[in-house]
Amino acid sequence: MNIFEELEVIYSEIDNHYAQKELEARNNFDSNQERGFARKRELNDHAYYLFMFTRFEDHIREESSKLIKQCQDNITDWNQRRPWDILPNDKSSDKLFFLNRVALLVDKGSHHYQSIKGYYDLRNTIGHGGTFTTPIFIPTVVNDFNRYSIMLLA
Repeated sequence: MNIFEELEVIYSEIDNHYAQKELEARNNFDSNQERGFARKRELNDHAYYLFMFTRFEDHIREESSKLIKQCQDNITDWNQRRPWDILPNDKSSDKLFFLNRVALLVDKGSHHYQSIKGYYDLRNTIGHGGTFTTPIFIPTVVNDFNRYSIMLLA
């Protein structure tokens, strides 16, 4: 089980608990409690989405750093190596923005890149106090992050 699947299990336990409490409040015609549990579910979605994104971001940083280092070490022709030589090969470097790291690994014109960019934009919205503009389904996020993580290793 990878980190995304582990987090999904924990997320689901919490979400199912709050969903049950929300349903009980609805059945008891307690709209205040119902709203309270709906809010807890929304915040749970935000928290787990951000946590999962940090793991995905770390994976992107790791894979892009490996690629940069590999190109710096293995391309002998300076004309081909020079763009790689100016890139930081340290995964902890903030000199290379996330979407630029993604672009090293995924074709910028592809739907995969656009999807990852959408997740990144959502991460920024949530991380800066916003909310989901459309509901997000955490199992879909887990599936996509798993798929992209595997794809980036190929």
